[in-house]
Amino acid sequence: MGSTSETDAELHDRIHQQEVVVELGQQALETDDIEQFLCDAAKVVAETLDAEYCKILELRPGDDELRLSHGVGWQEGLVGTATVPTGTDSQAGYTLRTDEPVVVEDLRTEDRFSGLELLTDHGVVSGLSVVIGSSDDPWGVLGVHTTERRAFAEHDINFVRNVSNVLASTIDNRETERRLETEKRVRERVVETSPVGIIVVGADGTLRFANERAEEIYGRTRDELETYTHDDSRWDLVDSHGETLSADETPFGRVLTTGESVFDMEVGLRRPDGQRVWLSVNGTPVELDDEGNAVFAVTDITEQKRLEAEFTEMLGRVSDAFYALDDEFRFTHVNERAEELLQHTEEELLGENLWDVFPSAAEIDEVWDAFQTARDEQVPTSYELYYDTLGFWVEANLYPSETGISVYFRDISDRVQRERALERSNERLERFAYSASHDLQEPLRMVSSYLQLIERRYRDALDEDGEEFLEFAIDGADRMRAMIQSLLEYSRVETRGEPLESVDLETAVTDVIDDLQLRIDEHDADITVEELPRVEGDPGQLRQLFQNLLSNAIQYSGDETPRVHIAAERSDSMWTISVTDEGIGIDPDETGRIFEVFERLHSRAEYSGTGIGLALAQRIVERHGGDIWAESVPGEGATFSFTLPPAETDDR
Repeated sequence: MGSTSETDAELHDRIHQQEVVVELGQQALETDDIEQFLCDAAKVVAETLDAEYCKILELRPGDDELRLSHGVGWQEGLVGTATVPTGTDSQAGYTLRTDEPVVVEDLRTEDRFSGLELLTDHGVVSGLSVVIGSSDDPWGVLGVHTTERRAFAEHDINFVRNVSNVLASTIDNRETERRLETEKRVRERVVETSPVGIIVVGADGTLRFANERAEEIYGRTRDELETYTHDDSRWDLVDSHGETLSADETPFGRVLTTGESVFDMEVGLRRPDGQRVWLSVNGTPVELDDEGNAVFAVTDITEQKRLEAEFTEMLGRVSDAFYALDDEFRFTHVNERAEELLQHTEEELLGENLWDVFPSAAEIDEVWDAFQTARDEQVPTSYELYYDTLGFWVEANLYPSETGISVYFRDISDRVQRERALERSNERLERFAYSASHDLQEPLRMVSSYLQLIERRYRDALDEDGEEFLEFAIDGADRMRAMIQSLLEYSRVETRGEPLESVDLETAVTDVIDDLQLRIDEHDADITVEELPRVEGDPGQLRQLFQNLLSNAIQYSGDETPRVHIAAERSDSMWTISVTDEGIGIDPDETGRIFEVFERLHSRAEYSGTGIGLALAQRIVERHGGDIWAESVPGEGATFSFTLPPAETDDR
């Protein structure tokens, strides 16, 4: 009979425990207060198992301790504040690391872990604990404890485990709901504060939702918008060409009738104040939506359209031919002049690939490289060549951007013809100057020879005037010889120059100083030279250049001892060389005239010379691709500066 009585009691306990689990599950579904639910769960577990203590421990952030978040029987002030370490030396910590319930019959003899103060201070002897959640991702621990030794039955263990499952499910559901609610609020906030208008249109064509930006774009309040359907004539919708859109052609109509998305569709909309605004619309049906709603993102592109129109008008006024390409080399704009030169209309070119329209251009390395470099390296490029397909000389300048390339080009055939004609003319003039100078030397030599003969044979027979006349004639012949020699040198700069090579300017200047040493000594001149670079040049012509400039500096030193300083400075892709003196200087208004042939600022009585030296210096510098100029303050000296290209092996 005793055995039957115990079985009935166990059955009664088991049924009661199952009922408690069901009631807790029902309460979990109905409650909105998770904290109160956990308090109630701790209380009912203690009552059901007739235990003095029940605890719900929550794993704290950092996973290094458990907080007594809910419970019954504990000393006042401990619930909500007391903590338990998660190490395996405590029952709770040990429980966290196993999937099985942990049963303690007598904490005093337990050898798996020790009894912490939270338990020993309350006289705990026996206990049962299970993980809330999984051992891989636990939320906490549920435990019950008694002050008397107790062997928990299997149905007791199952009861606590089932309650922990209800708690885990409830906590997980509440956290999911909280997360979803947070995400919903974030989405709503994003939608409301979006710089893009967002609207939802129902299957019947009525507006179901519009954010604040949509109200601003449409110029209507949300309440007003809800009175419109997608095909309402008050929208006055037109396409990008200004043509009226039918209901099925609108972005809303297309999505609602076809179920397909639309992207970047441009439409014009009429606001209540009569203003036409331009919109870019993207729309798509809402998946998993039984109501057939569609969502649309609307961007106001009115200002963009205005700027595009101004840009198009501006390009139309550009005298150069112009076309724009996207990053795949497709035409996006062509002005009228480009249509003429490319021999294609804008309509024929828009959207077409440059290399498909002009395949022969892709075979020209200079053209292909210019476009590829501009796009890939985002640097401006240019080219100049004769293009057989178009039949003219092309000068093109390419300006890249993140979206493509702007190309400005022109027909320079007339300019090329003029340049070639000028080159031929210059060549003829150079040949003439050389020939004339060369031919003049022979009669001049004859004149000089006879003058010298007269001087030797008849000087004693000449009176004072005759001797003076003879000296004038000899001096004139000498000056004529010097001028002819200078003209020959001037005419030979282009035609008789040596190929450019790497030249050490320090060596060139040293050679010139050696050549001028007698003159330097005569004037007691002081010449200082800073470190000079290697440049790409004609060695002979560069020595001539320095000789002319140094000779001038010494000659025009005035009454003072000549002081000349030579220096160099790198600027951009060229070397700038300067020759500075402390002589009489030059009137700033005359600095441009001194480089012209036979130009002199002083009479021959004041300073001798042919008037060709600086013109020759300029010709030499220009042959090297440089510029020359003078800066001066009268009475304080002058600085002659010129630029030269660096040598390919220049390491200074």
